[in-house]
Amino acid sequence: MTTIEVTLTFQTPLNIGSGAQQGTLADRAIIKDHKGWPYVPASAFKGRLRHTVEQIAAALNARVCVTHKEMCPIDGDFCPVCRIFGSPWLPGRLRFARLNLIGPDWLIKRLQARRNPPRTTQRSGVALSRRRGVAEDTLLYTTELFEPGTDLLFRGQLVGDLHPSEIALVSAGLKLIPAMGRGKSGGLGWFRVEFEISGPGTEGLDTPAGLRAALEKFRPSNIPDMDPQEASI
Repeated sequence: MTTIEVTLTFQTPLNIGSGAQQGTLADRAIIKDHKGWPYVPASAFKGRLRHTVEQIAAALNARVCVTHKEMCPIDGDFCPVCRIFGSPWLPGRLRFARLNLIGPDWLIKRLQARRNPPRTTQRSGVALSRRRGVAEDTLLYTTELFEPGTDLLFRGQLVGDLHPSEIALVSAGLKLIPAMGRGKSGGLGWFRVEFEISGPGTEGLDTPAGLRAALEKFRPSNIPDMDPQEASI
């Protein structure tokens, strides 16, 4: 069994959407638990990681479906991404848990003392017209933020029965996720990822050479490696 301990350090304010307003008048509320503390939902992190892994697999010329267009057929051979993350017809090998707030220390002390979380703030924005290139009329909105200017840390576990090459694919995806949530183009939700992998089949994946060798197994054998001179063009 493979265990991946993931820590996200948000270096800009996050806004991971919620269907409910949860005690705020902001148009774009953030998701919070029943006590009012923010967290990173397992589904949101899974979707963001899957999208990045799909891009890596496609760059390796591996056969991969695109979730927002067409999934692997029920009676066909499933692609590497569907085997890891699942599809409507196949349970995924990797299980996700939500990432809970673990820092900074002063916030955790407040949480452990069972005190109410700090009040959230709001940032105003306006939707832009792509056709006209100007602000749209009557489309002013507000975004809820939790402690802007503070590096928030969230931690959770990914657990699954993965092959070494699949562990490498997930590891590469974790290294390349830049941000998540709403407002990324406006500077929201950018973070740094740190992770630790344990379990069988993880030997050598902590080095660039070992990671690349494991990822090369997804490249079709009939596609030759690119010449170094061509890669520099």
